[in-house]
Amino acid sequence: MKTLQNSPQDHATILIVESNSLECEKFSQIAFDEKWLLVVCQDGLEAIQWLNDNSTADLLIIEENSSPISGYQIADYIKTELGLALPVIITTGEIPVQQERRMLAYAEAVIKKPFNESSVVFQIRKTLEKAVEVSPEQNDHYSLNYLMDLSGGDKEFISETIQLFSSTINSELQDLKKVLNQKDYHRIREIAHGIKPSFDMLENEKGKGICHLLNSEAKDIEMPYLIDQLNLVFNNINNQLIKDFPELNLR
Repeated sequence: MKTLQNSPQDHATILIVESNSLECEKFSQIAFDEKWLLVVCQDGLEAIQWLNDNSTADLLIIEENSSPISGYQIADYIKTELGLALPVIITTGEIPVQQERRMLAYAEAVIKKPFNESSVVFQIRKTLEKAVEVSPEQNDHYSLNYLMDLSGGDKEFISETIQLFSSTINSELQDLKKVLNQKDYHRIREIAHGIKPSFDMLENEKGKGICHLLNSEAKDIEMPYLIDQLNLVFNNINNQLIKDFPELNLR
């Protein structure tokens, strides 16, 4: 791994995983012009190691089909296992809109290759600005803003909704495991469709996005991995709710 340039610490620190040397050089020049601190990683594992060894970064840019672990999996690992609210941009060639929505279930944005300076700068600035705006004050797993607006701040309603979410989603995820063992993929899609609004209600985009994939776009072979990831998302939400609302006796 190498740092291509040093820029002031108040400028964005960007990690990039890009196997095409020409594209990497092109991006390096863009970063130099924008005064970004750019860290080039050979693969996603090296990016994870850098994040473990350093305090933080502002953005990860990683190619869709990075090796040995895809950009999707690296983005997911950083957010669910490392617990970092690090925005991720996936880079790829020309793709249909449907596939782009799939990418955004794992990352905040997509940049097409070959890199174009104006579009790259625009997308990165937009992603960094949005990351600051939507960053939760207390946690990265859920938000009660929607429930507060819906109920007018009714604490009893919010408490009951949280309890219902915890118990219902836990039960539905158990059912997902059962029907997966039975290879009942139609039922998997039905369950995912049914629980998607619950993740949306707590403004967890990751859970909502995985439910969308399970319901409409995922191939049968992808479902075991996606269900595992959905369980991780739920566990993170539920564990945070347990900490924040001990009086509800959630399990």
